[in-house]
Amino acid sequence: MDVICCGMYRACSTWQYEVIGHLIEWRRKGVRLGYVEGSAYDPAPGRGRFRVLKCHDQHPNFAEAVAEGDALAVYSYRDLRDVVDSMRHKMGQSFDALMREGLVHRILSNDRFWMSRPGVLVQRYEDLVADPAAGVLEIARFLGIALTIDEAEEIAEAHSPEATRRRVEVVRREAEALGIDPDDPSQTVRHDAKTLFHGNHLRLSRVGDWREALAAEEKAVLAMLAGSWLIARGYEADLSWAPQELGAGIAGRIARSRWHCWVYFTARRYPKAAAIARRWLGWRRPGGAGPSGAPGRRDRVRHD
Repeated sequence: MDVICCGMYRACSTWQYEVIGHLIEWRRKGVRLGYVEGSAYDPAPGRGRFRVLKCHDQHPNFAEAVAEGDALAVYSYRDLRDVVDSMRHKMGQSFDALMREGLVHRILSNDRFWMSRPGVLVQRYEDLVADPAAGVLEIARFLGIALTIDEAEEIAEAHSPEATRRRVEVVRREAEALGIDPDDPSQTVRHDAKTLFHGNHLRLSRVGDWREALAAEEKAVLAMLAGSWLIARGYEADLSWAPQELGAGIAGRIARSRWHCWVYFTARRYPKAAAIARRWLGWRRPGGAGPSGAPGRRDRVRHD
């Protein structure tokens, strides 16, 4: 059956895709499909064989495939504050810009969607970083593949940060040979077809970097939007980590963020209608969003 690697943005979802791809190619003669949009996903060709695909965003096609037993889902999550900090670096955008795109609302909506799927394997980013071999063994058991501890450690080493950095460097050199700056925000969707790595996929960071990276008001906004989520997932016991005062106009900013989140998911659920609407309304600003945050040419952007 299909294995959907659907982890949270910047939360080891590509690592999961790489490990699962390794396992099914080695033990199940399976294939990798790369990144697949929900609107284009069809489980039928995968019946009777193993395929692995990568995605982030919810879609009814994914929900139906998992519910009908045509697909398994493997999800990962991370401290949302570190996700936002990592996304700022990856996308070359400010906190306010990510808020305007509805990022936090999208993360939480996707999280609710994938966590509610039946039989999903859920892995925590911080646990995978601390003990990747244990994460490999957990994935193998989920797929019904027997591994020894030594084999799991070998796979973990093959997909370690050092090994990944070497692969990413290859992607960077290929881009630079074409005259492309891999750190240019407009090139964030450019990736290797097999590994799905981007030229700026990795950075030197530590768990909890958000404490120094986020401004006081940014922490307050995240506490308002995701405070209960952080407590439920064990990242915090209460909201004492965040300032209590918010700047003027924050209610309006959050309302716009929620609206942009709705537009984003609606466009993915009905891509043909969204394309017609963009043309009719003239939302054609290259490389970004159109008026009122409507998806522009980057509406297929991936956040690994």
